[in-house]
Amino acid sequence: MLKVLSGTLLALLMVFPAFAKLNAHEEARIEAMLQALSQKQDLVFIRNGSEHTCEEAVSHLRLKLSNTRNRIDTAEQFIDKVASSSSITGKPYLVKLPNKENEEARPFLHELLAQTDEMLP
Repeated sequence: MLKVLSGTLLALLMVFPAFAKLNAHEEARIEAMLQALSQKQDLVFIRNGSEHTCEEAVSHLRLKLSNTRNRIDTAEQFIDKVASSSSITGKPYLVKLPNKENEEARPFLHELLAQTDEMLP
């Protein structure tokens, strides 16, 4: 019985990636955007009123991506549905840069995506 169960589990694990909706190109777009975000050392990411470094923000967004990649198709959907607001409170995330007003993360991330898209092959 255990042998049959482990064989079934293995078969399911082999099939599971087929259900993921993000294709390699969209994954690359998201990864490029997250890499660019990680370079913004002077950025403060604000989630539910708490300030976080860019490294913490990227780590959080990677976790959210891993939990939602089978429900999104594009990098834009990742930004709009996952990366720009709290899934718990619904509050939009904010970004703060030196000498600038706080702004919502959604337009900031869309602009960052547009910039990194220019560098992708």
